[in-house]
Amino acid sequence: MRKKLPVWALVLLDLAAAAACVGAVLLVTYILPQGSAVVQEQDSALQQQFALPSQAGSGEAADGLGIAPASTNDWSHADTSSLAADQSEIDAFRAAEKTRETVQEYTGKTSEITIEKVSCTVDGEPLVYFVADIYVASTRCIKTAFAQSTYGRNIRDYVDRMARDNNALFAVSGDSYGESSRTCVIRNGTLYSSDPGTSDVCMLYLDGTMKTYSATQFDAEQAVQDGAWQAWTFGPALLDSGEILDAFHSTEYLNKVNPRCAIGYIAPGHYLFVLVDGRQDGYSAGATMSQLAALMQEEGCQTAYNLDGGKSAVMYYNDDWVNHPISMGREISDCIYIAAEEE
Repeated sequence: MRKKLPVWALVLLDLAAAAACVGAVLLVTYILPQGSAVVQEQDSALQQQFALPSQAGSGEAADGLGIAPASTNDWSHADTSSLAADQSEIDAFRAAEKTRETVQEYTGKTSEITIEKVSCTVDGEPLVYFVADIYVASTRCIKTAFAQSTYGRNIRDYVDRMARDNNALFAVSGDSYGESSRTCVIRNGTLYSSDPGTSDVCMLYLDGTMKTYSATQFDAEQAVQDGAWQAWTFGPALLDSGEILDAFHSTEYLNKVNPRCAIGYIAPGHYLFVLVDGRQDGYSAGATMSQLAALMQEEGCQTAYNLDGGKSAVMYYNDDWVNHPISMGREISDCIYIAAEEE
């Protein structure tokens, strides 16, 4: 007859089994790569073509081209009450004297890029950010890439490596969709995931417009029907029709002074990517959400949206970094890029 184990041994075995189960869940959820299949693709009937500034006739405006430049988002009932915009931070940023330096310029057949380095002092702290002013001949020129060319959770790579793998001339860090179990993902016209959870969503459409939505407003299937080209889920949204939102759907933790990456919309075919360096004493402290919103407004954006920041915040151009990432940057899920053109 087999001898029974003492109670303390049974308890230890139960605890070990429970720990193994928890470890397995954590391994699958947060560590092991999890690929996934494509859900749906949309057609390109709504695609528009835009004239680049160098192609516009004398006195002809390059922006708009018959499409109203401002988005018409309706934030009146949106869930954005979690973090009020800080007017004192906005005023401090606006009052700062900025020094601008053009660091890169590019004119191609399908895109034109000007990157400026902007330096200032805000509330006694240095601030350095980079503004990439980009015109494209088509919304399709604004592309996205997955780490290791694979959609799924816990699949990561460096922005510069993703850029080189996709022959990118210009790239910035994306929304790190793969770090969340609930996120809307539409990339290069393909719908992979439709649930944004509780986050604001940024939509770029084939007609060149860019809009932001609260999670309660957003309908992925409708977005695809309307010609969705890209969807990012990080946030929060920062501007609406050129005005800073009264409150951001964010948290105090995310609102701290940090490195930032943001996308802005000026008019169809005309976009802004901003990279704010931070957490580097004597060089650049970083920006709060209110300061980032004021920055995007000052640069002329009608709509603006916060992407993944911190160590993820990287801007790349022509095989090199533009900014100074913390600790050489980190591996993330995705990037946004403009492809290099063939000679």
